[in-house]
Amino acid sequence: MPALERRPRQLLLALLLSLALGMRPSRITSGLLRRGIASPKLSFMLGAVPMLSTLPPIAHASHGARCTASAACADGGATTNADDLQKAKELREQNGLGDISASAQALEQLPDVIIDEGTFKYVLLRVTAASGERKYLVRGTLGAEFHKDVALPYVRAYLKDGFGVEILGGGRILHDVPRGFLKLYGFSYGFPWADGAGHEISAEVCREFFSGYEVDWTNDGY
Repeated sequence: MPALERRPRQLLLALLLSLALGMRPSRITSGLLRRGIASPKLSFMLGAVPMLSTLPPIAHASHGARCTASAACADGGATTNADDLQKAKELREQNGLGDISASAQALEQLPDVIIDEGTFKYVLLRVTAASGERKYLVRGTLGAEFHKDVALPYVRAYLKDGFGVEILGGGRILHDVPRGFLKLYGFSYGFPWADGAGHEISAEVCREFFSGYEVDWTNDGY
């Protein structure tokens, strides 16, 4: 029998013998089998190619399901939990158009966009002056765990300064500074979009603020 034909048989016999003795196959034997000398079926036995059914559910879930199950997504931030949803609800109820004293001049001085570089969560705010003038503001913070963590410092500051503040919704931003590119996408569990609001408003604000940037948006992704 040719040597090439004997070798797989010898390796298979060595594997079966080690299994019969309750021992794990040697690293050398396992490595040779994983490199294709043995059949795929035998490779499964060695754990070289784990069966789909043996993987944790998150390993072969869709992207959206992975984000929900693992509470973490592409930007490294968590998605949501019960505590986040409750606090986001409370924050949204705190903001509003009640006692407004800020001037239109003060409103004009607020930067349209304050965001970081990279991929991160963002919120769209609508801020109102005592005169009734309104302004859309895009705010995004790298490393913010939840959307409420992005909104909270700005909402508190603007309310303290006498503005009316509404959290219209949010999602995520990919900000590529060297390329001059912005992409707004996804959604916020804590701040679902208010009626009439969406990424298209945020995108327009960013286009006007970042002259020469390519700005794109989609409701897909998370």
